[in-house]
Amino acid sequence: MSRLLFNFGLFVFILGCVVHAQLPSPFDVRIDHYKTGAMHDLVINTPRPRFSWKISNNNEPSQRNTEQIAYQIQLESIKVSVKDNLFQWDSERIVSTQSIHVPYADRSDLSAGARYRFRLRIWTSVSNESSEWTDWIYFRTAIFNLNEYLTEKANLLWIGSTKINMNELRKEFLVPNTSPVRSAIVYISGIGYYQFYINGYNVDPSRKLDPGWTTFEIRTLVATFDVTSNISAGMNAVGVKLGNGWYSGEQLGIPTYGPPRLLFTLNITFQNGEQMQVLSDQTWSGRQGSILRDSVYNGESYDARNERADWARPGFNDSLSAWIMADSLPSPVSEARNGQLILQDMPPIRAGFDALHIETDMSNHERDYLTSMNLKHTQGASFRDGRGSVLKPISVSQPTVGIHTFDLGQNMVGWCRVRLRGLRGVGVYFRHAEILAQPLHSTGQSTGGIYTENLRGATQFDTYILRGDPNGEIYEPTFTVHGFRYFQVSGAPNPLTVDDVECPVVHSETVLKGNFTSSSPIINQIQHNIQWGQLGNIMSVPTDCPQRDERRGWMGDAALSVNEALYNFDLIKFYLNFLNLICDVQQSNGAIPDVVPNGGGYPADPNWGTALPTITWQLYRHYNDSQILSTYYDHVRAYVENVRGGYNNTGLVNLAYQFGDWVPPPPQPMTNEHLIASFAFLHDVSVLINMSQVLGKTADSQAYSAFYQQLAEEFHRVFFNTAANYYADGMQSAQVLALALPNVVPENARATVFNHLLSDISAKNNHVSTGIVSTAQLYPLLSDNGHHDLAVELISSTTYPSYGYMFTNPYENATTIWELWDAPSEGPGMNSRNHIMYGSVGAWFYSHLAGIDLSSTGLTIRPRMVSETKKHLLSKINCQLSTLYGLVQVSYTRDERDTVANSILMSVVVPPNTQAKVVFEPLFPGSRCITLLEGNQIIWSLANAGFTHARNFAVERDTRTDLMTVYIGSGQYEFQAVWQ
Repeated sequence: MSRLLFNFGLFVFILGCVVHAQLPSPFDVRIDHYKTGAMHDLVINTPRPRFSWKISNNNEPSQRNTEQIAYQIQLESIKVSVKDNLFQWDSERIVSTQSIHVPYADRSDLSAGARYRFRLRIWTSVSNESSEWTDWIYFRTAIFNLNEYLTEKANLLWIGSTKINMNELRKEFLVPNTSPVRSAIVYISGIGYYQFYINGYNVDPSRKLDPGWTTFEIRTLVATFDVTSNISAGMNAVGVKLGNGWYSGEQLGIPTYGPPRLLFTLNITFQNGEQMQVLSDQTWSGRQGSILRDSVYNGESYDARNERADWARPGFNDSLSAWIMADSLPSPVSEARNGQLILQDMPPIRAGFDALHIETDMSNHERDYLTSMNLKHTQGASFRDGRGSVLKPISVSQPTVGIHTFDLGQNMVGWCRVRLRGLRGVGVYFRHAEILAQPLHSTGQSTGGIYTENLRGATQFDTYILRGDPNGEIYEPTFTVHGFRYFQVSGAPNPLTVDDVECPVVHSETVLKGNFTSSSPIINQIQHNIQWGQLGNIMSVPTDCPQRDERRGWMGDAALSVNEALYNFDLIKFYLNFLNLICDVQQSNGAIPDVVPNGGGYPADPNWGTALPTITWQLYRHYNDSQILSTYYDHVRAYVENVRGGYNNTGLVNLAYQFGDWVPPPPQPMTNEHLIASFAFLHDVSVLINMSQVLGKTADSQAYSAFYQQLAEEFHRVFFNTAANYYADGMQSAQVLALALPNVVPENARATVFNHLLSDISAKNNHVSTGIVSTAQLYPLLSDNGHHDLAVELISSTTYPSYGYMFTNPYENATTIWELWDAPSEGPGMNSRNHIMYGSVGAWFYSHLAGIDLSSTGLTIRPRMVSETKKHLLSKINCQLSTLYGLVQVSYTRDERDTVANSILMSVVVPPNTQAKVVFEPLFPGSRCITLLEGNQIIWSLANAGFTHARNFAVERDTRTDLMTVYIGSGQYEFQAVWQ
């Protein structure tokens, strides 16, 4: 689909005259999904990239109906040496509206390991002149056959040591001065983790915990760096620090493969065409450095007395350490399992300000109706102005002598930098916890201690031994990461204040692309907690939690949160990598595990295995890229057929499961687990049908449609209780899941089942009894079936069990999403305060409260409306969503200080090259729209028999539902709909 375009047989007229003015160049250009402006060294791993861009509105807020009519891309190679040939490609002027996923169309593939640049310009409907050209955008291509390239180098070795903890390795090399250095490219994999230095400088200081976690024997990731500016003629030095990571650590249930190891190749090209290489081999030397111990779960021990300031510089001589020759170690990849060395084709984990980029303007309220009073109640750290990238403590206490406890004010993931000053050899100890210890029952007084029991086997404990620098020293960990709000320091030789501590937030690099705020402080806090919880659980793979002895890629959590995550953050490369990791461990019969990487538990519970089809489909929905469906279709189909094989033996009535509708709120039991598993099976068959239809696989579409209908009839037959007129045991979860599936509940039973669900919710004083699977379906189900008031009442609740209870209970104020509805009442066995699986409701904020629906056929904006009697629960919203076309914004107010009674004032921003339909819902039962205005001009009125007064708008009224629909092109609009 080249652009968002509705085929309604309606026409949106182009406003104004064509002018003779040059437009600004396109912006936010992407190549192979990478945002070019956010990349320091842009590398693509395809010989045939695709391009996307956004169209400027020429800084004219009133400009409407801007559409692209043509584009031109120019691409050329960059000569590195005199031996290189110049390649140029010019698309010339292509008449097309397509501005996303535009293919490179030359007959020749781009060369591997080469440097290129490109630029583009466009023509639009508002000018007969082309836009300005973009600046030249530089990128390089990777070695496409990287595994073959690396494994065929006879002298290239994985190096490390089985004799000592060799976590610092170095090598010096001579670069001749016969010709200038024109290119120096590194390929490196240090596992579990590495940090990379050239001539004493950390090549990418904010890059952490690299490479990404994989099933190493099947896929080990290799990173690439352009170090041309770091290399000079004469002696040079390379240094690499190694950490255990997930490769050789102390992690629960994870294979321990052996000691850390390094693979390294540096290829230097000179202007005269000559080349030289530096490879990891046994000419390298290593030692145990200042890091004495490191563990993902259990922290780091660091002895600063072992630091050697110039260890990665040429000419270094160390008489105090035992540097020994590196050993040759086996490759982590297994030939027997077709293991591959593969380029890390996703943004890395970063710390601090480089980790999060922001595309929404949360401080600009020019086009929304919220006031500072609406926004002031949210607890926790803000993303605004980068303040969420490095946190400062909001307070410090000293519960006992020698102990400082810092409160960051936000449950976060990362570590802390601490400024210390003391005598050489003094040890300082750091602990991390999500909450404080509860007050003693006997006295009701808190000890001020931190609560670490819920970390289970993970200690999150760091140790630092001072080197005794009289000017002070700063410590921050290197190869571990913690989930915490409270940071405790023991044994500090100097008094500490909040100014001595700062804590960088750590996660896979991403862009904040969504922002949702409202007049409801409860909903705003939930949104805050979801965003922070999601950030803390994108750590090269989507994890369940970031603090205890788990932090695994649980597939159920990933499936439940992906829709929410893609509304809030730009994570296409992140999830494509995860899909590859799933496919890596898919068995020949199609089975996949519950956990990825290092999967265990074949076959997956259907509500965990659904991650494969669900993530694939959601990526397509959010990025409108059918190539994703093509890439993973066979894997999804094989997985569905594997579940079908089990179904053939058991039917739905006994379909296999492991977890069911996990952790419903106590004391509620779990509903029929076979029904829950069957829900996932039917859901995935439905997704496969959708995929096959998009891809034009007619035979599959017909076959699976027939199969789905068979399953739908069976679901009703085996799980519906005909005597009681509800599903299974009558619990909310069973009704929600049955109703959420298309064509399962017969029309003559649907109202009865719905009424039973509503009655049960009412009997529980408007509370849910749902676990993670059915909670994800509950809110959209209610909103789409005439019960939006109830959905908003449920999300606004602050009594147990509810989202609001997590931060209004008398025990602790959550700033992320809990694992359990009743966390303060439960023991430590399974009680994370940062678990994203219940964050699924965040997608409903965008899709229903703001009403933004992105699809391949167009943009729909349909905010669901609470009735007039409930509008105090949600009278205003403001939502911004940065799409591939540009910023979509929806804001409305029903506050009678802003608009008249029984009306809504709504501001909408539609990006260029996009058409949208804006749908207005009746504000109370039986109401009809009597007047629809835009910019204070009546565009439709009931009094004139529905006549559309403005030729620039197409307006429709649905006489059955009383929905009002306005079809618009790009631009900014302010509508007012009045109902009676």
